[in-house]
Amino acid sequence: MNARDLLRVVRRGYAPPPRLTVSAFADREIIVTSGPLAGSHWQTAFTPYLAGIMDAFHEPGVEIVVVRASSQVGKTAAAVCVVAYHMAHDPSPILVVEPTVDPMAKDFAKNRLEPVIDASPALKERVSKKRAKESSNTTLSKSFRGGDIAVGGANSAASLAARSRRVLILDEVDRYPPELPGEGNTIAIAMKRTQAFGRRRRIMMLSSPTLVGAPIDAWFHRGDQRRYHVPCPRCQHMHPLEWKHVRFTERNADTAELVCPACRYGFGDAERLAILQHGAWRPGNPDRPEKRIVSFHLWEAYSPLSSLREIVASFLRARDAQKAGDRSEMHTWENTVLAEPVEPDAGEGVDANRLLLRREPYGSGIEAPDGVCAITVGIDTQDDRLEGLVVGWGPGEESWLIDRWTLPGDTSTAAPWAMLDEALANVYQHARETSLMIHAACIDSAGHRTTMVYDYAARHAARRVFATIGRDGQRPITSSPSPRRWGRGERQVPLYTIGVDTAKALLMGRLQLSEAGPGFVHIPLAEWADEELTLQLTSEVLVTRFEKGARKEFWRKIRPRNEALDCYVMAYAAMKLLNAQLDRWAERLRGLPLRGTAPTPRMAETPGPTSASARPPAPQRRRYSSYLQRNSGGEGW
Repeated sequence: MNARDLLRVVRRGYAPPPRLTVSAFADREIIVTSGPLAGSHWQTAFTPYLAGIMDAFHEPGVEIVVVRASSQVGKTAAAVCVVAYHMAHDPSPILVVEPTVDPMAKDFAKNRLEPVIDASPALKERVSKKRAKESSNTTLSKSFRGGDIAVGGANSAASLAARSRRVLILDEVDRYPPELPGEGNTIAIAMKRTQAFGRRRRIMMLSSPTLVGAPIDAWFHRGDQRRYHVPCPRCQHMHPLEWKHVRFTERNADTAELVCPACRYGFGDAERLAILQHGAWRPGNPDRPEKRIVSFHLWEAYSPLSSLREIVASFLRARDAQKAGDRSEMHTWENTVLAEPVEPDAGEGVDANRLLLRREPYGSGIEAPDGVCAITVGIDTQDDRLEGLVVGWGPGEESWLIDRWTLPGDTSTAAPWAMLDEALANVYQHARETSLMIHAACIDSAGHRTTMVYDYAARHAARRVFATIGRDGQRPITSSPSPRRWGRGERQVPLYTIGVDTAKALLMGRLQLSEAGPGFVHIPLAEWADEELTLQLTSEVLVTRFEKGARKEFWRKIRPRNEALDCYVMAYAAMKLLNAQLDRWAERLRGLPLRGTAPTPRMAETPGPTSASARPPAPQRRRYSSYLQRNSGGEGW
């Protein structure tokens, strides 16, 4: 080699790299290492929509690229190309954040990043060799000329606390924990690592969506909301592919086709893939205030690895599951196929009609069916009435609704409370040759009648009447009481807190049980157990929202009245505060003959701390649920 050739080689080594976009670099240097195209050179033309995503950082002023996408469209492959570009062509310190360290971060490093590095000469010769005793190149950390890359998990504060990073890849952000204990918002912590680089930072955020308002959905709407428009094969009308433009014969996925919204021309997979080559990204929100953020939406219809038949077939399966009562499969389909978040306001609840249809007769003259060994009541306090729901309990906390009261009157006066005295003395005929009285009761002290509730609970403490207040949030259903001083003599009244969110979640799960047994809720075929009762029992749904990036769940009323639900929760709390020995009491009752099969045994044999045998004979029972019939000629008291 002469001096001229030697000088040319030296100059080539010090010359700056050619100006390439990420997509051009990928076409030139990346080898596909997985999937049906493994072993071949990367070709952006195979998934042309990815070019706009990968090259977005080359647009003036862009710092943050958000991709809300379904599965099977190549979003993670695009992220790997961005990482490779900044390793080989624009060396920078890089951080990739997966939802967890193990297995997701390790899987990304071992199965997505390392194979690409090993297969590409441009990358392999820049990354330092992996040595057993050297920490500069490990599974989750690699150094290269001009920078280094760390792969961490959003569940690890240590993963996010490294030195400043110019390039940040946030993968599957909707699966991040909202906060790290003692640290703050997970995404904000990771993005803080890029602050030192100012406008030179590059942040890529990717995820399949989950709920409306979740991180990827919120960031997508902060950007310019780009969608990939393609021309109609017939009229050349530019439009984005949308699910509403998919047409198929009922229950026949093989007939699926896309329809042009302009000329109504229908086309299949072959033409769908052909028009992708002539598509273009167009923003839906070009005037957004944050110009540094661009965002992209992609769903499975754009993927060359999927088909319209597969998309429609998965929809039909999800729809069948939804009709059968399972909403989860449709939720997954909307997230992972349409790349659309699910509106949380629909909530998760119970169908009132199903409860109404499965009502059952308890038997002639029987109010407490066989299996009931304890009775409690929950009492809701309104300004103009007291509402009560009487519940029987058996082993495994199987429950039977036994009675329902409405005691009318201004609850700031003595009249409705006097009615409550008589109602709590009711005797209920058991399927065995005995009868049971109410063992315990909980009364809601919230609202305008707190003083009246404290007074009543203090006077009836010996009858296990508990003053309660409901609190939301993650807390136990019952807890130790807090003392409340009340009245002229400042009597101490225990106030029991009920974790209503926990109790409602328990009840809603039990109302969905289909077979009698532990936890099952029995509803009688009775006049008072009507449609209004089932509507009130199912009057709230569990709603999930994202507030400041944090996932919050709460119960929302979907009907104006919910007294039966509140009363059942209080009846359950009363059973817990009673510390009912359900198995032991039930065993004692099983020693008695069924009603009508033998002479009535001595009442002293009935179980429970407040059974009828432990009290003097009660006055004749009055049905307060029909109290309002008094003025219309019905049986009253």
